[in-house]
Amino acid sequence: MPFLVRPAVGAVPAERFPLKPGGNTIGRSRENDVVLHDASLSRFHARIDVEENGSSLLDLGSRNGTFISGLRVLQSRLKHGDAVQLGELHLRFEEDRSVRPEHSSPELSLDALIGAGAEIDKTSAIRLKGALPMQRSEAKLKILLTVSQILSSPEPVDAILPRIVDLLLQILDVHRVALLLVEEGSPDPVPKVVRSRKAMSESDSFFSRSIVRHVFERGEGLVSDDALVDPRFAGSATVAGESIRSSMAAPLKIADRVIGVLYVDHRSIPNRYGTEDLEFLSAFGSQAAQAIENARLTGKLQEEAVRRSSLLRFFPPSVVGPLMGSADFGSQVRDADVTVLFSDISGFTAMSSKLAPREVVDLLNRYFPVMAEIVFRHEGTLEKYIGDALMAIWGVPTPHEDDADRALAAALEMKRALERLNASFGEDRRLEIHVGLNSGPVAFGNIGSPDYVQFAAIGDTTNVSARVCTAAQSGEVLISEATRRRLKTGKFALEPLPPVAVKGKAEPLLLHRAQWAVPDETAGVERVLHRP
Repeated sequence: MPFLVRPAVGAVPAERFPLKPGGNTIGRSRENDVVLHDASLSRFHARIDVEENGSSLLDLGSRNGTFISGLRVLQSRLKHGDAVQLGELHLRFEEDRSVRPEHSSPELSLDALIGAGAEIDKTSAIRLKGALPMQRSEAKLKILLTVSQILSSPEPVDAILPRIVDLLLQILDVHRVALLLVEEGSPDPVPKVVRSRKAMSESDSFFSRSIVRHVFERGEGLVSDDALVDPRFAGSATVAGESIRSSMAAPLKIADRVIGVLYVDHRSIPNRYGTEDLEFLSAFGSQAAQAIENARLTGKLQEEAVRRSSLLRFFPPSVVGPLMGSADFGSQVRDADVTVLFSDISGFTAMSSKLAPREVVDLLNRYFPVMAEIVFRHEGTLEKYIGDALMAIWGVPTPHEDDADRALAAALEMKRALERLNASFGEDRRLEIHVGLNSGPVAFGNIGSPDYVQFAAIGDTTNVSARVCTAAQSGEVLISEATRRRLKTGKFALEPLPPVAVKGKAEPLLLHRAQWAVPDETAGVERVLHRP
């Protein structure tokens, strides 16, 4: 039976969570099979599927990601001892070793086929352990199947490439191996990994570029019995200078597309490689090419997952899809007319002085998700948290004619939601908010480093919204005159206030206290909203 293990931390003992056959959901919600209380986890964060042929981990669209051995994954096979990270929570996957013996590891299975003591047939460079002539085909197939298992593990391209080369050195009687890949802007494949059985004092460009180019351009493998006298490579400085006797190369091919070349050679024995060896190298190359392509696709998916996760910090899920399709969104700062909402918790400094720091964090972790969900439900953009304050904007990335109405509706809904949230708090932790809204022009985009996503709206409009929030009393929602002029409906009751002087503005602000309109006041409200 497999387990998830939560290691001991300080005085807190380790915990083991048994996993049943089939699907096991993991997250904060009580409805999960494995319930883990950690603020970095999503309600339904991931799932582990336990099957007869092994276990696999699937991310369920979590906000903070799922990782194996530090590598972010969307879906991956699990093996005993894997370090699993969900959000910021570190776990370990374990299997009952009495049920699943250690020799089931693909690497150990390969050792059984070609490890120490493997025979090297004079007619073939493939190292086979104890394989009779009639068993060679089956043995080679087992090696290729095992290689496929090894290369299917979730690793980035930079980790897969040296593993491919090391496997070739382990399987074939070769002196040197080079793996070359196509790069944009280069007419020929570029060396990525080179290896030798002995420490190489020579240049890492020992391979014959003539041989590599021949294989790359034709898309088919090649064996040179004695490259020094092979007429196809007459005049090759590398062949002569490196004293290459036997060489062999195969394309790294996906369908009809050649993405690179695998090259091996022997410096002392001519006629070392034959048809059987080339067939094996070509089959190995096909598996290697697929592993490279999978690693590239996985890397791309991980980059997209990170980008999606970053975008979900700011934007409602309904607009994240189109933004993902816009490669340059945020790279160019845009001018936009927006409505800015600034919300602050009243008396929070005094309250937090009576609580332990962890209690303050727990309180905010319960408060902010509720407020953020309201912003997203009204298709606003969550610009940032500032301590206990929240700033959101409407009008970017997708403007609507009723952005001011959406923003004000969100502000009033926040008040209602806080009443329900307070019912779950103790009397000494009841929260009240005051909210300010203002509308006008801003510059919007990714502000700061291109490597760190932080969308922001810059301009006096945002500064004034903060001033309007400061002018609001506990429980009040105030809007500026600029926001009032942008309202399209009569569902809000607005009470004009005397002009209010605020810091940084020479002229006092015209503000309005907002509430939901009750049915019998709607006509009066319409007159207020549409007065000249």
